[in-house]
Amino acid sequence: MRKGKQLLSITMVALLGAGLCACGDQAASEAPASDAPASGETEVQTEAAGEAAAEKEQETITLKFFNNEPTLTDKLDEINAEYTRRNPHVQIEVIDVPGNDYYTKVDTTILSGEQLDICFFNVKFDYASRAAQGEFYPMDEFIQAEGASSVTDLYTIDSSMEDGKVYGLPGDVKEYLVWINKEDLDKAGLEVPPLNWTWDDFEEYAQKLTWGEGPDKHYGAMLYTWDHYNVLTAYNRLDGNPYLNEDGTLNLDDPAFRESLELRYRLEQEKQCAIPLSEVMATNLDFRTAFFSGKCSMLLMATNIIPQTADLENYPHTFQTTYASFPMPADGRPGYAYADNRFYSIGATTVNAEEAYKYIRYFTTEGIPMKGVTFTADTNNTAGIKDVVELMTATNPELYDKEQLLKVLTNPDLKNNFWGYVPSYTGEIVNLYRAQAEKAVMGEISFDEALETAETQCQQVIDNNQ
Repeated sequence: MRKGKQLLSITMVALLGAGLCACGDQAASEAPASDAPASGETEVQTEAAGEAAAEKEQETITLKFFNNEPTLTDKLDEINAEYTRRNPHVQIEVIDVPGNDYYTKVDTTILSGEQLDICFFNVKFDYASRAAQGEFYPMDEFIQAEGASSVTDLYTIDSSMEDGKVYGLPGDVKEYLVWINKEDLDKAGLEVPPLNWTWDDFEEYAQKLTWGEGPDKHYGAMLYTWDHYNVLTAYNRLDGNPYLNEDGTLNLDDPAFRESLELRYRLEQEKQCAIPLSEVMATNLDFRTAFFSGKCSMLLMATNIIPQTADLENYPHTFQTTYASFPMPADGRPGYAYADNRFYSIGATTVNAEEAYKYIRYFTTEGIPMKGVTFTADTNNTAGIKDVVELMTATNPELYDKEQLLKVLTNPDLKNNFWGYVPSYTGEIVNLYRAQAEKAVMGEISFDEALETAETQCQQVIDNNQ
């Protein structure tokens, strides 16, 4: 709480300073106008002063964009070059911060009062917690200036927060599906899974795609360390935020949580057909390395990673990747799958809030399809799924089963389950649950102990925030 208050104070100082400057400019602009030159000035001098003022208005503005995708810097440069072509007075300075240091760098930059104009967060609870701490500049005035009553007039995803304000625009829609090594599938005599396959089917495939022993063992599947891999069936069973109900009550007593723990434990510990979480964490095993090096045959992953299939320098391989839908429980709802998106925000330490907003609007509408990596949440989007997939698979197209990828992404039953209600403390709840879930799936504690401990700890977070 002390950190949050400190950050809020710093932010308020920054915003107050900006507000005072804005008020000063407004006062100057509202001063009584006169057609006559000021005392001691000639008409020529007055005209020259006016031209100088006009030139000053067109001085180059530099927006600092903190980026976490250095592999896409070339694409980003193209997008930014087009924006500058249309807006010659705006330059975009891209600051690449790869890996896990990104969020820390964003936080410390804003805390220190340094200029940060544009940043993004990959999951809603990370965005929500920082919005509540005052890290971002609110966008509502700019949205309303466009004639929109809310962010949902502009995007298919609601990014408004508990206070009703918008601190980020939604972009980079990422759908989760299963990647499958086509050579391994053929070797095991298995067909590409149907669109309506289940977790039981996934488990059967994983067992048939597992062979060998010891350090050279080949696994049928790999899950990963991110929080959503511990609540896999919940995204079919529950709408929106699986941890919290719309009324703010905790939802860990829903059977989907135990079901998800049992599924992962069965795959990794009992059937031993998925790479154990303990091994992934102990060796810091990257999911791309595991899949493309042939250590596993199936990988549940987001669509934004798909273009990295063509990165043969870092992930050399020759096999083709095919795709399957996000599996559902045997009695589940057809097509319901986990999906998330990024939130692009204006740093509270910006000195160019309106220009930063204009750029983010461009980037989250026209820019995202130009990247060719993800889909856009823009309500006026004209780039179809096929267009984006063409860009995704343009490099080394032989490595992709593009026909099957399109089949999965255009499944008429597909219903992407995005997080809705996300109070600022959601991240605390997710992290507390993940800590207990990891112990359970690694066999260190029972499912009952994991769920009971998480229930107690998470309820305390809710109580502390009432």
